[in-house]
Amino acid sequence: MKQINENNIFIAGGGTGGHLFPAITIGEKLKKRGMKIIYIGSKYGIENIFFKKNNIEAELLEIKGIQRDLSFKSIITNLYFPIRFIRAYFKSRNLIKKFNPKIIIGTGGYSSGLPLLAGIHMSIPTIIQDQNSVPGLITKKLYKKVDLVCLAYKSALKYLNSKNKIITGNPIRGSLKLINKKIAKKNLGLNLNKKTIFVLGGSQGSRKINNHILNNIDFYTKNNFQIYLQCGSKNYDLISKSTFKNKNIIIKKFINDMSTIYSASDLVISRAGALAISELCFMGKAMILIPFKHAANNHQELNALEIKKNKACVIVNEDELKFGNLESELKNILGKEESIKTLEKKSLEISKINSTDIIVEKILKIKNA
Repeated sequence: MKQINENNIFIAGGGTGGHLFPAITIGEKLKKRGMKIIYIGSKYGIENIFFKKNNIEAELLEIKGIQRDLSFKSIITNLYFPIRFIRAYFKSRNLIKKFNPKIIIGTGGYSSGLPLLAGIHMSIPTIIQDQNSVPGLITKKLYKKVDLVCLAYKSALKYLNSKNKIITGNPIRGSLKLINKKIAKKNLGLNLNKKTIFVLGGSQGSRKINNHILNNIDFYTKNNFQIYLQCGSKNYDLISKSTFKNKNIIIKKFINDMSTIYSASDLVISRAGALAISELCFMGKAMILIPFKHAANNHQELNALEIKKNKACVIVNEDELKFGNLESELKNILGKEESIKTLEKKSLEISKINSTDIIVEKILKIKNA
């Protein structure tokens, strides 16, 4: 049975928080404009849990991305990819017939490609929102066929040889807001007299960063620093029980209320995912970025370099962790109040605070054309 609504809009994306949260942010803003949003994701992405937990209407495809390592499990997964691709494509077509969306928006990740492709083949207007300094695989494959590509970085323009592109920045969650630092620290149970370092390894955490911080916890204790660590759900049970007894570190699987911890932190250590960077700039935070060196097309390092050229961050590469470079940079920054203030000022200067509004206006203009 068709569920036709003149304001039906598909938003497809996920796999990681970097693709999911832009989809949610755009969707929330469109809902306020009277649109009916149907999210599309993957059964295997973090969106599956997120949608259920938050009672969000969504359709899930049985699709996984190509695995880049050579493990037996990854080889088997890749062998099944053509079958999953075909099934997900035809399910996407069936969903379009059922809901008759007026426009389809893709925010990246393997779950966005098939709905976009089906939409293109069925003459539905389509838009891609790409978060990184180097466009992702879906963008590179489909950018000439969609109606518009919304890019976060000027450096991404050179990769796309077409006129249907615009710089918008990344969507920022509407719930993000800066609050009083002392109040934020009290709410999180942090010591008001210690510098707070927030460690963010992405939505799924970073085992490498987690291990480095925990193995060097004595450094942070001796320097009167306290750590607030988002370790990732898969990494939580790997952490020694004795670590949780240390008063200088608080460990969380995942954090929903990012406003409070951003506000409480004096400095943030983060992977260089595009969305995390955009949020850190929006909140005006001093940051040390540790790019994931195996990221596709080295996009995390390129993301970080875009920020560094504006003097809004310090970069420490993964391979430099073992030499103590992170700890050296921390002492240099946190030991000088002017260093913190400079990084905060520069990050705020390059923030695009109205990105979501720009993207939504473009979506509605194409939908109503």
